[in-house]
Amino acid sequence: MKTGLSSDAGGPEARASSAPNGSGAASARAKRAFAWLEGARWALIDQCLVSATNFLTIYLFARHLTTADFGLFMLAYTGLLLLTSVQSGLIVQPHNVLAAGLDLAQYRRFTAALVAAQAALGGAVFLALVAAGAFLSYAASPALGATLFALAVAAVPWMGQEFVRRVLYTRGQSRGAAFNDLISYGLQLLGAWALTRPGPWRGSAQAALLILGASSLAGVALGVAQLRDHVRFDAGTSESLKRIWAQVWEFGRWLAGQNLMVWLGSQGHAWLVAIMLGAEQVGLYRAATHLVNVMNPLRQAAYSYLPSRGSLAYQRGGRVGLSRWVRRALVLLTVAFVPFALVLVGFPGPVLELAYGTRYANSEMALLLALSTVAQCITFSKFPFDIGLLALKGTKSIFYIHLIPVVLLATSGVAFVGLLGVLGVPLSSIVINTALLAATGLAYGRLMKRGFAAAPEAPSTPRAKD
Repeated sequence: MKTGLSSDAGGPEARASSAPNGSGAASARAKRAFAWLEGARWALIDQCLVSATNFLTIYLFARHLTTADFGLFMLAYTGLLLLTSVQSGLIVQPHNVLAAGLDLAQYRRFTAALVAAQAALGGAVFLALVAAGAFLSYAASPALGATLFALAVAAVPWMGQEFVRRVLYTRGQSRGAAFNDLISYGLQLLGAWALTRPGPWRGSAQAALLILGASSLAGVALGVAQLRDHVRFDAGTSESLKRIWAQVWEFGRWLAGQNLMVWLGSQGHAWLVAIMLGAEQVGLYRAATHLVNVMNPLRQAAYSYLPSRGSLAYQRGGRVGLSRWVRRALVLLTVAFVPFALVLVGFPGPVLELAYGTRYANSEMALLLALSTVAQCITFSKFPFDIGLLALKGTKSIFYIHLIPVVLLATSGVAFVGLLGVLGVPLSSIVINTALLAATGLAYGRLMKRGFAAAPEAPSTPRAKD
């Protein structure tokens, strides 16, 4: 039984769900639904906050920085996304999945081990970026070196704040995550607004990165207090560090590789455009397609809240429960994203003009926005299958699936960008994301069938739907 920070999965709700009394089972279902909606409500509030401030921050930079500066900032920002993707696979996702069902004492030891791992990873990232910045300052361009120095300073607190908020989500503490993000991302937006005001302090790519780092540092400071009941460093923790790290490595190494492949497939286009067309074209392309990120509140709420819920659905209901949960999540996500897709695909020109005036309002940018929206919707539709594979511990399958984008980026991606310029990016993304959806759905289906054939599962205590 889970205690302390987690809800009691084997407590009164489980007994009520297994009781023969129909009204008792209905009451248990209602309580579980209310608890799920309460957690989902705060997750949605949190992700609306995070996504809105990120959206507005980058929008301010796109509108007020020079196109070249904005392009340079976005290349560095994709570097931050790469770092958090690797961090997610090595540390965060293993915590979300492996720690979700632990009792309080085990959970605290597990979390303490990952706090130590997070600190080590942050230090390694800082040293690597400083060394790369020093080399580029000497061998290539002082501006590139300065950007890497700024990225080194920003990356460590940025990763630390993400670790804090995702640990809180493991135990369903979405309200605490929302408060942390209110402080961190609120300061980020305030700094971005100040940086884009007219005057001698008007921002550069390096200053924009430092704003991200400073605001994240505030979230880390708050997180130290928020995680005090999640972590215990004691003799037992010291002795079990290697065992926990080995467990996390076994589970997370394929996820980290998979996340790297995902990054190459989704963010690699920016570097492809930079190499083939220049950093200024990256600025143009990312400014137009940034408007797709208006869908981020729902997407990030799903990405933060659903993985641990899928894992619990599997623990409670076996493969049958997981199958029901995946189907339900697929329907709900599809319904949620349809209104955004209708606006962005149906009226891309007016949306661009509303956002940027005449700066990016032309037919090519409108088509770029519409096609990018289609590509993103395809990505969202595969997420329930990703969670299903995670719950079934099919991380090796996920890794191999995400070799697909790398191969397609190096072939069709290069061809599309070479022939069509920035307009080739969303077309390449549609091809990549469609292939990923098909491969992920097939792998999930095969793993489920293999499990049923080997030993059909049913939970030891019948439970109502989550």
